[in-house]
Amino acid sequence: MPLERQTRPAGAKGDPGEEMPLAGPQVAFWFTLIGAWNSKMRMLIQVRGGMTMVSRFAMGHSLRLATALWLAGGTAAIVCGQTQNPATMVVSVPAIANPYLAGMAAGTRIGDGDSAPRESPVLVDLSLMDAVAVTFAVSGGMEHQPGCPPFCDRPDGADLTRHMDGPENGISNIVAPYDSLIGVFLDDARPDKSRAPRTLDFDAIGMKFLSLSPQLRQLFFIGAGKTKAGVARRYFVPKGATRLFLGTMDYREWNNNTGSFRVAVTIERAEASSNTFSVNSGISFAKWACLPDKSQCTPERPMVEARGPGQYHILLPAQLEWGVSIPLPTGSTYTVHGAAGTVCLDSESRSTSSCNGPQGTNVHGGAGFLAPDEGIGALVGKTMDGQAWFSVNDRPGAAFQNHQGFFEFDVAIQ
Repeated sequence: MPLERQTRPAGAKGDPGEEMPLAGPQVAFWFTLIGAWNSKMRMLIQVRGGMTMVSRFAMGHSLRLATALWLAGGTAAIVCGQTQNPATMVVSVPAIANPYLAGMAAGTRIGDGDSAPRESPVLVDLSLMDAVAVTFAVSGGMEHQPGCPPFCDRPDGADLTRHMDGPENGISNIVAPYDSLIGVFLDDARPDKSRAPRTLDFDAIGMKFLSLSPQLRQLFFIGAGKTKAGVARRYFVPKGATRLFLGTMDYREWNNNTGSFRVAVTIERAEASSNTFSVNSGISFAKWACLPDKSQCTPERPMVEARGPGQYHILLPAQLEWGVSIPLPTGSTYTVHGAAGTVCLDSESRSTSSCNGPQGTNVHGGAGFLAPDEGIGALVGKTMDGQAWFSVNDRPGAAFQNHQGFFEFDVAIQ
């Protein structure tokens, strides 16, 4: 079907000739994928005055952080992590680095012969004071058995797996690719003194996410530190975190793994003079504070920034039902692109406790959801009374109060 520009006629709130999926002035939508632009793919959403879902977003607006260091064959100073930038260092992570030994005392033994400190993960020797987010650039390879080199998996890993023994030492389980780089944030306490948080399932989350807000003691996938399109991912530092450990993904028995990764770690810190945060270059990335009672970084309010005529940058906190809108002049259309972020829904409102990106899960919400035909947790939109409104796709009402995280995206009005 050829792409058509859809408009809202003067004085109309919808198309009376269409079947309405929800009560009120809302009608069906459609979208189309357009081609490459500056080596990035983006999904433009064509709206006909009604309900829409932002489905497979590309990474158009995301900032490329200055962490793509050339890691091959570096000097002794780089190998030791002694770089000139105090907010960036490079560490070597051996394939035997077992994340379940993070923060545990020497002599601790787990699994099939793994023990601290021999199989302990690598502690990144950078302060997390005033840290807001972390980015990674990774090279190298490993194998979850003898044989690397020459047979090594790259940092993004191989097939998906999970830890055979589940959560251990207060650290969560994880579903992530074999032989990939993973990380975990800790506070100053021993992790085994607390209950392990829920599992992050990257089979459900997918690999297109641009940002993630892991909890303390919650293992998270890093891989190469970027999407396949080359966009750096950002990992928000949880409240109370004082330590960051890097390890590798295996099913069991880390002690016979071979290979290693070189990892450039960059810390984004809060500026003392304002509520923005930035990399040392001074590039500002955000202007919000995280709610204190949420384990995931959840902005306290929505934000709309006008970036030119008909151009908006929007921050949508997950806990707000239809929580942000922009004016949509009569006869106009809008497109959404560059969406990023991660949200986690109340476990009572979905069949799993996994988090997801703007595309939502592979399961449609069904009856009772804001957008019944779209994925649970997806970024969805509607137009009503001259405004374009945006929300996370869930059942309306109290369920939203337990949501965590946010979506961030750009909107263009034509």
